[in-house]
Amino acid sequence: MSHNSIVAGLDIGATRVTEVIARVRDEGEIDVLGVGEEPCQGLRRGVIVDIDQVASAIATANKRATRMAGVNIRSVFVGVPAIRISCATSHGMTATSGDDWRVTAFDIKQALDGASVLAVPPDREIIAVLPQEYIVDGLGGIQDPEGMTGIRLEVNAKVITGQAAILESIAESVERAGLSVEDRVLEPLAVAEAILTDEQAQRGAMVVDIGGQITQVVTFYEGIPIQFACVPVGGVHITNDIAIGLKIPFEEAERIKQRSSYSQENGNEQEGFIREIIEARLREIMELIEANTREVRNSGLVQCGVFFAGQGSSVPGISELASEILDVPAQIGKCHPVDLPKGVAPDSLSQVALGIIRYIAQDSQFFVARESLSSGFQKALFYLRGWLDEFIKDFF
Repeated sequence: MSHNSIVAGLDIGATRVTEVIARVRDEGEIDVLGVGEEPCQGLRRGVIVDIDQVASAIATANKRATRMAGVNIRSVFVGVPAIRISCATSHGMTATSGDDWRVTAFDIKQALDGASVLAVPPDREIIAVLPQEYIVDGLGGIQDPEGMTGIRLEVNAKVITGQAAILESIAESVERAGLSVEDRVLEPLAVAEAILTDEQAQRGAMVVDIGGQITQVVTFYEGIPIQFACVPVGGVHITNDIAIGLKIPFEEAERIKQRSSYSQENGNEQEGFIREIIEARLREIMELIEANTREVRNSGLVQCGVFFAGQGSSVPGISELASEILDVPAQIGKCHPVDLPKGVAPDSLSQVALGIIRYIAQDSQFFVARESLSSGFQKALFYLRGWLDEFIKDFF
């Protein structure tokens, strides 16, 4: 099986849609080939409320990304917010199929597929099956069994389900844009993949992604996500507060927020007023996070502290306030370096979209599923159909 494959990660954000197209090489390394963005106002509190507007933004972002990449993309891995999700434990099992009874990526996928067979209410859908441990011939505590020798492979997994209406709106928006959803990735997991190291995830770390309208949290311990949380407040609320407090347009308030000197003690009267506005809303966000994560933090499972991501994390002073309220070290997370096309600034890249690519690159089951779903002829037919669609759109 070759991982030398081109994939696309799609981030449907509260203020913009971003698509990142990248080549994943055999070693799991990533070369970003194209990036496309388009403003979007079709979401409220992380939920799509205007499918046509979102679909239009997706189509535009896709067109820009494919032109930069020089490839035609017709399917995407799309990010899904951790809104109204629930978790259940499950167990899967399969016989190994490799030579000399070695565990293959296909075996891992079969075990996870087995874990996904459980009763799900009609108003919910499975988003992800997250392995907690693999068991090979009774030996447990294994995180990556590929290549090990054994007759029976088992997995204990956490099955994440989401509200069907939310997931269907995402799928419908992608389909109206002329694309298909190849698979879904939880947004906080994608962001964690973009900024955390393996050591941090092992020792214990919390990722806080402050988006436009919601803030998503995931906590890792021993390399496994152990808790998700979502609070309905984000960076847009800070901007709104500034706009109302200063009686200025939203766009001007956003510029003031980005260059605010909140962390400085000195400043004129207006700067002090702005700092008070920002601190009040930031404190609300931190207190909501504190209430939702108190148990894991008090248990000593966040040794590496909290890492902030998302556009809302650029507000000055956020790390100091977080350390005070959450009582753990805090810092702004930085994306792992990747090869980027000329003219694309690393700081401007969507951490969700890039994280989706990295998440896929580290998980061979995605590629197993891709290879099992399409023969070479079907793939050729699929891309030919996509090329014809683009030709007709451009011609007419």
